[in-house]
Formats: sequence, C-alpha cells, structure tokens
Amino acid sequence: MAVFSARRIRLRPFAVAAVLLLAVAAAWQHAGSAKAYDDGSHPQDMDQLLTSVTQDVDAYWTTVFKDSGLPEPKVSYDWIPAGQTAASACGDADGTLGDSAAAYCRQDDTIYISQKFATEIYDGALDQALPGSSQGYGRAMGDFAVAYVVAHEYGHQIQDELGLFQKYGQQLPTMAFELQADCYAGTWAKSAQDANRLDDGDVQEALDAALAVGDFDEGNPGHHGTPEQRAEAWKTGFDSGDPTACGPYLSAS
Repeated sequence: MAVFSARRIRLRPFAVAAVLLLAVAAAWQHAGSAKAYDDGSHPQDMDQLLTSVTQDVDAYWTTVFKDSGLPEPKVSYDWIPAGQTAASACGDADGTLGDSAAAYCRQDDTIYISQKFATEIYDGALDQALPGSSQGYGRAMGDFAVAYVVAHEYGHQIQDELGLFQKYGQQLPTMAFELQADCYAGTWAKSAQDANRLDDGDVQEALDAALAVGDFDEGNPGHHGTPEQRAEAWKTGFDSGDPTACGPYLSAS
C-alpha cells in the first residue's frame, strides 16, 4: 500500500487565444450532454476549466497527504494555447510540446495539457483518433472527460511524489503506472461525488473516456492498457474512494 504526501500547485499565468475562446464557447453551447461536476467556480473557457479541475484535484491530494502526515504536494501546470508550444524537458526534438500535449513531465514537475487537445476532448472531436473509441470502445466527450485527463496526469505527479517511479520504474511496465494513475483519478472523482459536485452522467463520461483512450498494442513497451483495463482501474478507485486500493497496480510480478 502506498503512503501519501502532499504539495501545493505553483500557478502560472497564461493567455488564451481568442480563436480558442470562441471555439470553447461554441462547444459549451452545443455540447448539451457535456455538463460536468460543479465546484462552484463556473469556468467560462478551457483555461479556466483546466485550472478549476486541477485546483480541485490538488485540494483532494493535499488533504490525503496531510491526513497521512506527509508534506504538501506541489506541481506546476502549463495549459498550452492553441497553435502555440511550451518549452519542456519532455519536449520533442525542439524541446517543446504543442497541440497534442497531455502529459506530466517528471523532469520539470509540470503537467502540460494543450487547450486545443482538451477542447477536442470536450466536444468529442477525437473519437476517431483515439485508439479505443476509434474501435467502438467508449467516447471522449464532455467536461468530465477533460477532468478525467487532468486527474490522470495529476496521478502521475502523485507517483513521482511518492517515489514510485524510482522504486518500481525498472521492474514494472508502463501500463502498471498508467492504470494506477487511472485508479488515482477515480479516487478523486469519488471525493467530488461525495461533495455533491458531480452531475448525472459524469461517472459514465469518465468511464467512457477511459475506454476511449485504451489501446490494444500489448506488445509495445508503451502500452497503457486496454479499454477494459483502463475503465476498470478508474472504477476501482471510484468504488473504493481510497488511494491505497490503487497500490496493487504496482505490485511486482
């Protein structure tokens, strides 16, 4: 079982491209099924939605870590505006991340999510591009699908906080860490439900998103888990509401 510690987000100011604001506004007007959890902040654009979710997830993990007597977690985040790039230690050959970014980078302790990518998740535009949904598994649409992505990436940051990459990184496949991050995302979602911040359909949105991002390339070292495995990992976290239930995903075998 994992032992938890916590840390605070270091906020960064980012400008949102006008074209993205219009795209997000249009998507929010027309995506009737994409109503999501309500944390009271009422975000008006993707930058605000990503920030709101991250702060909510951070507050959850801060409480978990504090209750375990561990120091507060800290992580930076960068919501990359559409058509722009961000310098990152985990970047491509040019040292940057762009419109397809959705990752936690251990080397610079930052969560990177492209606002274009998040907007396309929100309005369901990536269904034919994602490995699971392109094969008929789930659907990535709605703001709780976006919240699933954020909470999953924050889950990787928690793994880093706990030293799990250092402890198990050479022993276990990528999939083990990905499924545990899904499980961690589920525990946060349960806390949001317990606080009456979820709307009808939010749980299914997250499960559908987990199915949609699952892949079938089991022979690839970068395999993240099949659609069924990813949805089941999220559900394990959600049903238990207890991060220690996610520990078995890193059990050496």
